[in-house]
Amino acid sequence: MQAQDEQLSQAVRHALQQQHTFQQLVQQAKAHATASQHPIAELESSILQHLLASGGASYICNTAFAAKEQLQLPHSAFPPVSLAFAKKGKASLDVDRELHLQGLPTESLHKAKQAWQKLLLQRMHYLQAKVSLPLVSPNQSQVKIQTATAEEIPEAASARVASGDQPYLASVPLLQESYLFGIADWYSLVTTLLNSHWDSISTALSKVDNRTIICHDLTVDDQLTVPNWTSWPWLQHFFQGLNAQHRQVGLDDLLHPWFQQSSIKTGEACLEVAAIPQCRAALQRGAAPALRPRLWASALALDLECEIVRDSFENLCSQVEECNLLTDLLIEQDLETVANSEHFFLFEESLRAVLLAASRDPSLGPSCHHKPFPCLLGKTASGDTQGPYPPSGVLPCRGLVEYAAPLCYLYAEQASCAVMFCSMYARFWCRLHTIDNTAGQDATLVSLCALFLHLLEEGEAEVAEHLKAVGCPPLQLALPWIMTAFAGHLAVGEVLLLWDRIIGFDSLLPLPLLAVAVIAFRRQVLLTADSREQIMSIMEDLSQLKVVPLLQGILFGR
Repeated sequence: MQAQDEQLSQAVRHALQQQHTFQQLVQQAKAHATASQHPIAELESSILQHLLASGGASYICNTAFAAKEQLQLPHSAFPPVSLAFAKKGKASLDVDRELHLQGLPTESLHKAKQAWQKLLLQRMHYLQAKVSLPLVSPNQSQVKIQTATAEEIPEAASARVASGDQPYLASVPLLQESYLFGIADWYSLVTTLLNSHWDSISTALSKVDNRTIICHDLTVDDQLTVPNWTSWPWLQHFFQGLNAQHRQVGLDDLLHPWFQQSSIKTGEACLEVAAIPQCRAALQRGAAPALRPRLWASALALDLECEIVRDSFENLCSQVEECNLLTDLLIEQDLETVANSEHFFLFEESLRAVLLAASRDPSLGPSCHHKPFPCLLGKTASGDTQGPYPPSGVLPCRGLVEYAAPLCYLYAEQASCAVMFCSMYARFWCRLHTIDNTAGQDATLVSLCALFLHLLEEGEAEVAEHLKAVGCPPLQLALPWIMTAFAGHLAVGEVLLLWDRIIGFDSLLPLPLLAVAVIAFRRQVLLTADSREQIMSIMEDLSQLKVVPLLQGILFGR
């Protein structure tokens, strides 16, 4: 225990020392001590009161809370990132095998990882040959910024990147719907694992989860150790914050106008304290739209107002201008999704800057709760390894833009949107792009899919069998919803309400639950369909569905 406490203390000190906000707090404390008229004996108490009044104490507590969670993550740091190999000759890719092929729980997962990394490496080289471009190349047409005068202010790097006015993007049409991986690839992988090893997976799912699950209430922390995370009693306890006895944003605010003001007061009280557990607890019942951006930031321990956030974002955009990556073309192609969307087309330029900047962020991969897989490593012509490719360590998949697009409704500044996107990817969405069988609150894709099938067959066996009989397996229907966290399927407001709960409960478990709820809600119509085409037509439009009543119904209406 003492060793763990010392490790936590070191982690907290290290985290604080790396942050600009902490340096400001130290300067403020020194200034307060210098100006203070208190005796030496009372100086410590005076500084503490100053920290409490300025919000510094909450900031330090949140940093400690986040550091403690970070210590529980099973990942190592990536090697230093460098793009120097772009200037040394032809670059190549390899797979970081050492980081990702150790300690796999089953032989089937081990083989799946090997096949997956081989597939993506082959596709990357295929795409490179298809467009006849190097993996990395210096941007010869980079705009040179002259010294600014009073009459002429230079355009920010983010604005130039957002415009998409780069010559190399002319190669995008050559890809012709090619991409590294998408939902169809994940469906093939997951179904192969589940069909080949369903018995072992079912056994693993039914094992007792001995961790203490903490469900934070707004006033009381209730603790209960419960077995079998796939059982309805476990799920009902874990999601007790969604129980109908608690008023919910996304339902009660529509029925009772007075509750709108009540939810705002509750959110403001949480923001005043600015403690991570309290903010998460508030989000379990939904956030008032006006407070959602700040509540999300507080729950994820982010300071989006700091000037260093804007400077860092501009620096990443400058790196985008300096070097073109083959992965930039994949991101550009993914942006076609939002270009044709009635909800997101206005944000196309902002999303371009956000995703391209994120791809250059070397802190993204190491901060992921589950390591990006596979991690491709850039190599020079001489064989020297130069770090992850792209620098973030995260390969752009088809649909990556779906995780960023809803954020544009919350954050007007591209820098804030980028920081929130990276934080949510590192904490949540990376779990949808990994191959393991992590279960319970931290469940990743394979376990989420297994849970969906288990709950559907247990609660809606007739519908599940009918879907199979007409050639539309249930997982084929639900996987696009789960993989995109329902972005692009539900109305934007409902997506944000769903993501409130994901952040609040710190889990992706709402995704398979909602998928089961959607199918259960339309069971009568589905049972009348006699072909796969009819099924897909029935489930094509989910824009009128309401998240909160569906989740409450599937959890507590049984």
